[in-house]
Order: sequence, then structure tokens, then C-alpha cells
Amino acid sequence: MSPRAPAPIATTPVEQRGLEAAVRLFAGKFVVPAKQAQLAQRLATAARRGETLAALPRWLAGAPTPLAGAEQSPAGLEARVGAQVGIYLDDDGARRTAIGGALALGRGHAALFIADSGRLALVFRIDAAPLLSIRL
Repeated sequence: MSPRAPAPIATTPVEQRGLEAAVRLFAGKFVVPAKQAQLAQRLATAARRGETLAALPRWLAGAPTPLAGAEQSPAGLEARVGAQVGIYLDDDGARRTAIGGALALGRGHAALFIADSGRLALVFRIDAAPLLSIRL
């Protein structure tokens, strides 16, 4: 028997207005105040998005935690934070997906997942585990 191909990740496109709202929400809650407006603008436009996503971890407010152990799998992450749905953003653009799908899409890329609730963000790093930020 041949190994099964992974199931495709369910995503839908995001309109520019929705992307702008999501990145403003993210910046207002998860980014240090001095960089909020600049990062929101750069994330909402394609021109410098990849560079901005790569630099994003240094501008996060609070103490985001790297995913570890079972949390590094979609099922383990959903067990911790629930079946969050939101916007996944990378250098190729923005699309709506579940957090488990974002985890699969973001491996090895600079990317960002912003939950619709506005209380959770997952920042993907190229050479390290993603950073989870939760604000109540």
C-alpha cells in the first residue's frame, strides 16, 4: 500500500478590508505600542510583508510562549486553545482557516495566525517553534 497523501487544508480567501481589520486588531493587542501602526500598515500590504513577518517576534508585547510537545500538532494545539478560526497571513497573502490548518501551513515560514476572537495569535518563525500569544 502507498502512504496516504495529506488531506488538503481548508482555506478561503480574505478580502482586503477583512485583512486590514484583523491586522489592526492584532497590532493593538499583541504588538508593543511604539510599533503598532507601522506593523499594521506593513502587514496589510504585500510590499514588505515577508520582511515584517520575519521581524515580528521582536515586537511582540508580553511573553509569548513557544509551542512545545503535543502543542506542535494540530490536535494538541486545538486541545489547548480550542478549534479557533481566523486569518492566516504569509508572504503569499491572507486566507481564513482553522488554527490546525494554520499550524500545517506555517511550518518553516514566517507567518501569522490571528484568531477571530482577537484573543489569540500564533506567530510562525522560520527556524524555531511558533510563538503563542493569548490575551484575555
